[in-house]
Amino acid sequence: MNKYGFITTLFTKDLSIRMLLMSAALLFVTNLTLAQGIPQCELPQFGRINIDPDFEVNGSGQNVDTIEFWKAPDSSETLMFVTAKGNQLVEVWKYPFQNNEQPPLTNTTFNNSQVNGLAIDQDTDKLYVAIGDPSSTVSVFSIPDLTFQMNFNKQGVNYHSEPNLSLLNLNNGNKNIYVSADFIVYIHDAVTGSYISEFVPEEGLETMAADSFYQRIYIPDENNRTGIYVYNPDGTPYTGNGSNQFGQGVFDADAEGIIVYNCPINNSIDNGEGFIVVSDQRLDKTDFEFFDRQTWEHLGTLNLTGVSNTDGIASFPYPLPDYPLGVFAALDNDHAVAIVGWDKIFDKIFSTTDVKNEDGIPKKFELNQNFPNPFNPSTEIRFSIPAPLSSPFAEVGFVTLKVYDVLGNEIAMLVNEEKSAGNYKVNFDASALTSGIYFYTLKTGSFVQTKKMILLR
Repeated sequence: MNKYGFITTLFTKDLSIRMLLMSAALLFVTNLTLAQGIPQCELPQFGRINIDPDFEVNGSGQNVDTIEFWKAPDSSETLMFVTAKGNQLVEVWKYPFQNNEQPPLTNTTFNNSQVNGLAIDQDTDKLYVAIGDPSSTVSVFSIPDLTFQMNFNKQGVNYHSEPNLSLLNLNNGNKNIYVSADFIVYIHDAVTGSYISEFVPEEGLETMAADSFYQRIYIPDENNRTGIYVYNPDGTPYTGNGSNQFGQGVFDADAEGIIVYNCPINNSIDNGEGFIVVSDQRLDKTDFEFFDRQTWEHLGTLNLTGVSNTDGIASFPYPLPDYPLGVFAALDNDHAVAIVGWDKIFDKIFSTTDVKNEDGIPKKFELNQNFPNPFNPSTEIRFSIPAPLSSPFAEVGFVTLKVYDVLGNEIAMLVNEEKSAGNYKVNFDASALTSGIYFYTLKTGSFVQTKKMILLR
């Protein structure tokens, strides 16, 4: 039984497939809406890729630092916030962002202090803004009207020049907000602002990322390039992976901005899949380092053409009118925000991925998830065939790659020939098909594997 339950076995039994799949069809159709927001999350190692940003926005702020997005009920009302340390304000941008800057957010607590960190609580529609010395406070505003709600801090604390924020939803239903101030992290109740405790990370810090699914706080080492450190909600080191550190030897400059891409299901539910992105703040060009969210394995490096000296990064992993998988945003040299669609990033990753080993021959059979998924009207399917000596399943014979509907009817024969060891890709054009769930099955010798894909009109 594979990750899709009985499906792999069923496609080897032509006589029983239709009846059994008919009983499962209603269940899969029910889950169609849940799958609409799922991008490809099982990223392979992809080396180094370069992509042009779709556009940049340069607003009223000076010396910009941090980016956050607010998910509106209507995606066309999505907001992007950008802090400006140089002139004490928060830029406000409304989708589609280009040429759509709104009046900036200002407040008396911003006066003569650097406005730096941001966090958004999507559940309560609250915007948190961290302000440095002398204000040394966190100001809270409602969204979208940006009405001031309250300030909070630890009495007598000095947030110095660049405090940052991260919000963690605890398993007990409470919410913690973490405020970084040079070498200390202060923990507060996100609802009341009450001070809870504080801790000192191993290395210097500015940015943080909270992972509510795994109940962890990720903190990049901003000063010594030693990687990312992982903490429990109370600030004690998390050592569940054998160490609370990963990314050693990856960074050439300051590790600054960090985001967790959580592969949202139905635009809201986190299932634990995904990856972590950390900016390597090189002055000539920023490297965006990708790590697996579960194993912390380094997956590859993204460069955005012309983008350098990046502080903050942000992700909006939900569909937008022109971006089916949302967008990735990165600060460009303290003055602008570069934005690119996640679909463009994923397409580049999968179009350049080399799944061969060092001698160029795959070591195992592999049927990859189609990309994009969901798709309209075409999608690409990749698979690997090993040499006979490198896999116990490898046999001489034909390779078939077929597409089925949920009733088990064969829709298309994409491959039906003998294939030598290697890596292959096939395009599936579904222009003549209706929206729904389809399955594709790779069969060669005793190896059979099936995956699900979704056509959305």
